[in-house]
Amino acid sequence: ARNVPWLLLAGGLLTALLASAIVEVMVRRRTYAEKLVAQRTAELEDAFGEIRSAQAFLDRLLSALPILVMRLSVNDNQLTYVSPNIERLFGLSEETALAPGFLADRIHPNDLRSVQAALQRVISEGAEETLEYRFRNGDGTYRWLVTIGVPELDAAGNTTAILGYGLDVDDRHRAEQAQREATTAAESANRSKSEFLSRMSHELRTPLNAVLGFGQLLELDDLSDEQSDSVQQILKGGRHLLDLINEVLDISRIEAGQLALSPEPVPAKEIIDEAVDLIRPLADQRGVQLVVDRTAPRELFVFADRQRAKQILLNLLSNAVKYNRLRGTVAISCQPSSDTSAHISVADTGKGIAAERLGLLFTPFERLGAEETEIEGTGIGLALSQRLALAMKGGLTATSTLGQGSTFVLELPQAEGPVERYERLNGRSEPVVHVPAPVQRRVLQIEDNLANVKLVERVLAQRPDVDVIAAMHGSLGLQLAHEHRPILVLLDLHLPDIGGEQVLRRLRDDPITASTPVVIVSADATAGQAQRLLAAGATGYLTKPIDVRQLLDILDGALNRAAMIEQIEAERAEEEAEASAPLMLASRDEGFSK
Repeated sequence: ARNVPWLLLAGGLLTALLASAIVEVMVRRRTYAEKLVAQRTAELEDAFGEIRSAQAFLDRLLSALPILVMRLSVNDNQLTYVSPNIERLFGLSEETALAPGFLADRIHPNDLRSVQAALQRVISEGAEETLEYRFRNGDGTYRWLVTIGVPELDAAGNTTAILGYGLDVDDRHRAEQAQREATTAAESANRSKSEFLSRMSHELRTPLNAVLGFGQLLELDDLSDEQSDSVQQILKGGRHLLDLINEVLDISRIEAGQLALSPEPVPAKEIIDEAVDLIRPLADQRGVQLVVDRTAPRELFVFADRQRAKQILLNLLSNAVKYNRLRGTVAISCQPSSDTSAHISVADTGKGIAAERLGLLFTPFERLGAEETEIEGTGIGLALSQRLALAMKGGLTATSTLGQGSTFVLELPQAEGPVERYERLNGRSEPVVHVPAPVQRRVLQIEDNLANVKLVERVLAQRPDVDVIAAMHGSLGLQLAHEHRPILVLLDLHLPDIGGEQVLRRLRDDPITASTPVVIVSADATAGQAQRLLAAGATGYLTKPIDVRQLLDILDGALNRAAMIEQIEAERAEEEAEASAPLMLASRDEGFSK
């Protein structure tokens, strides 16, 4: 009993101590919780600050970009997001863009159906699609917009929205439209120019034909010296005018891109020798010596249109002779200037050209004072020659020293010879010696390029039963075709006397050669040219450089055709012989009976 108060006192003290401890723990926990909350709050504020900064950066980036970003919901076809640069780019607010029916109202009515079809493909196929359409700006004008639509997929792989990235391409469309209009206008101008050239060629040549024709008839009459001199002046003026017309028309065709060129590997020595031979009578008449440098390698080939290259050389040599001093000299040389080009130079010992006037040398109708002399000319030959050289991927330049003379340099691309190319691709082989085949196994090659003639002979030598005969002029080719009746004719288009097209037409008009296969061999690889000649009666069309396998296939086809014809003719002759045999026997019997 005496201990009860003490026990109660001790229990109270213990209770008080426990309560104090519990309160202290609770206070500590609250303090810890408050600190933890404060820490987490600070971390969240930092995170939200970073998010806000990133959002601000993204907004600034999107506002500065030239691309409009959109998000289209596939459920209601409404925009749920549009980048803030829509106002800067198209003069529209974000609130306007997010309103119902925005896209359908802003896309041009003529483009709306194609845009809807493209969006449907994005939804159904889940693949990107590029859309190009006209979009109405805030000011009411339409501009072309190209948009890439990208599907936004859920976990199941279904398209829930379409992200669009749009770029204003109206300036590009305007430039393309302007280019199309300019191209159309240029084509129309070229057609008009071609029609004008064709008409002018006809209108000018027709009266000239009469002038020159009747002038030549008068020349044949018995005329007095005065009358004969007048006729010569008429013919001289007419031919001069004809040359001028031809050169002007050639320049116009070059400028219009309509000059037909047939570039091929041509031996430089051949065109030089041909041009020199043609100009020699004029040089002899004026006492000018022609000196040809023979140190150039014989196998030097240039890639050029043979006739046009010779035309340039003739013009340069003619000028060098006409504007030379009495008993002067013209030096002609040809050397490779690099691995890709060759130079043909024509140097004279004439009066030369002043440096300040040299720049006018290739100007049409500019004769640099020569019009005051008795030397004939049009002032257009050099301009034409330079344009022809440029059209053949070459060039024509001149240097001159007053009182000493001038030098003109024709630069042309260097080429590999046809025979050399054949040997390189097929292995160098020894020349094949073959016995000429019967007449029906002959192949006629009408070609003015000796290197190509040798190449075809080398290739066809692989068929020992074939004999190749060659003609370097169209008229001779027609004569040989009529006489030898070849199984195949290989016909070049550019011949020195008559054109290949005329040769083809005359072969087809001749009953003897009407059915003879004629294969055109030309450096002109344009499809229109080939189709036109095939329609005119050509059997085939080979482009240079010649495909050896294709040539042999054509030859084999011609050989098979010839064999079939021979077989048919032999069978027919046998049938005729058998049919006539009883009649002959009856005739003999009648004779015996008589």
